Amino acid sequence: MTPSFHPVPRTSSAPSGKIRRPAPAPPWTLPAAAESRPAPTREVECFSCRKNTSVPVTAVSARCGHCSAYIKLDDVILHSRTHRTKVQTCGSVTVQANADLKGLNIECRDLVLYGRASGDFLCRGVCKSKTDQHISGSISARRVVVEKKTTVLVIGAIQVENIWIQGSLEGTLTADETVTIHRHAKFLGDITARRLIIEEGGAHQGSFTRLT
Repeated sequence: MTPSFHPVPRTSSAPSGKIRRPAPAPPWTLPAAAESRPAPTREVECFSCRKNTSVPVTAVSARCGHCSAYIKLDDVILHSRTHRTKVQTCGSVTVQANADLKGLNIECRDLVLYGRASGDFLCRGVCKSKTDQHISGSISARRVVVEKKTTVLVIGAIQVENIWIQGSLEGTLTADETVTIHRHAKFLGDITARRLIIEEGGAHQGSFTRLT
């Protein structure tokens, strides 16, 4: 005998009567926008008008804010097949070891001479010689470093703030601060400087005039 079917009514926990819709969610509020900060900048000197202008620290080139001249900011490498003789950049310049370049006119931050180079060098930072040099021109830098076992002859003037001579240097030297001749190093020529330090074993042949 087939049992009789008795359906079970479905129940709901919702209250009977009018259906209530859920209250709308509050409008989404975006977080307060962070204050836009200007990109960091640095001051560079224009090669044309010689005035300082602000440029972004990550830029590789810029225009002067005074005369609109083009200012190069990245590093430059000069190799043996380089034909350019004039280099102006706020970055550093490196002369590769196989180069032998003459008649250069370089204005940069730092200059490193792995190869031979001759001309006029203006460095706002450090000029470092790592090989023998015969420079028919001048050197103007904040600091000059002549490495060990290196002989450098400069026909023109040498104008620096400080100079470290670890090898051999010959020329006419003017230093606003200190000339340091390290052990087993020597300088041939006249020196005008505020201080002259000659370590034991170092040598200086020429006159010395003290700046006051």
